Amino acid sequence: MHAMTATITATSAETRVLVTDEMGDRMVARLPPMATAHRWALRTLLESLALWTDRPVRVVLYADDSYEWERHGLLDALGFGGDSLHLDVQVVPFSSRRRGRTAKLLRGLGSFAPERRRLRETGTSR
Repeated sequence: MHAMTATITATSAETRVLVTDEMGDRMVARLPPMATAHRWALRTLLESLALWTDRPVRVVLYADDSYEWERHGLLDALGFGGDSLHLDVQVVPFSSRRRGRTAKLLRGLGSFAPERRRLRETGTSR
């Protein structure tokens, strides 16, 4: 059984979440900015997905250098991924580039093309 991958993009306007696995998209969400969320909300959401599916979630975080992921329990104070039994966390700069293939897509919340591109860029897509 393969891990799920959650691609998180945080901007000052919103937080976008794309969760995929070997079968395709599992969840897409457009949430308010992380600055307005409870400090443990994102980590709790991701750990809940891991518990629901009984498998780890690979987490790919995208934000500019000024974003404070450690405030949300996903990175340590040195900026390294706060891996746990349920989460494998990686931070990727907005500027990384790689090519990949596309998966079966869910529709309804607008385009998640940037998150899909970033997922391919990290090489974690199927």
